[in-house]
Amino acid sequence: MKGFARVVAIVALWFMRREWLELSEHLTRAYKSHKDDYAGCPSRLAQQLLISGEDHRFFGHNGIDLIAVCRAVWRGVVFRRPEGASTIEMQVVRVVSGRYERTLARKVREMALATLVTRVIPKEALPAIYLRLGYFGWRKNGFSAACRCIGRYPESLTPVDTAQLVARLKYPEPRKISAYRRAQIDIRARHLLRLHARHRLHHTYLGLVRKPAYATI
Repeated sequence: MKGFARVVAIVALWFMRREWLELSEHLTRAYKSHKDDYAGCPSRLAQQLLISGEDHRFFGHNGIDLIAVCRAVWRGVVFRRPEGASTIEMQVVRVVSGRYERTLARKVREMALATLVTRVIPKEALPAIYLRLGYFGWRKNGFSAACRCIGRYPESLTPVDTAQLVARLKYPEPRKISAYRRAQIDIRARHLLRLHARHRLHHTYLGLVRKPAYATI
């Protein structure tokens, strides 16, 4: 899996160098901001829940999860049911670049650039940075803003509060939330907590660190 990603990274540097240089500047600024405000870093639990819900093989790949890609293609062909295969690196690329068009070209581009992300940001810092940048709903751009909108301080969040916030990455909260969307968030939060209990036993989070790591850029 990592060997394939390394080949893709070489190709991406060759054919997408200009785009990568622009993206890397944005990533560098995001990482510097993260280091300068490490006291406001999303909690370790929030990062673990993100990994469980979005990319549980996070520490086993270099930006592309081939298992998830193959499963998504198979289910799309056999069941005609679209399924995401985005890694945390791919989601960071999407948020930073601001490109959300639903096209195959965008997805391929995103996968290629994702293999280069850890050249700028250490792998273990990516979950926290994605939480800082992610869209949680109306007026909820980033983890701190999402906490403020629900009337909580990051350090006072309960596990349920944290799971409900991370769930909003999949189900962003609109300005006027419906009972249906609230139920989606609650169901997703319970699912994340169940996944967390399982993944803790399987050492899924061993790569996370408590203190910031500094990349050589």
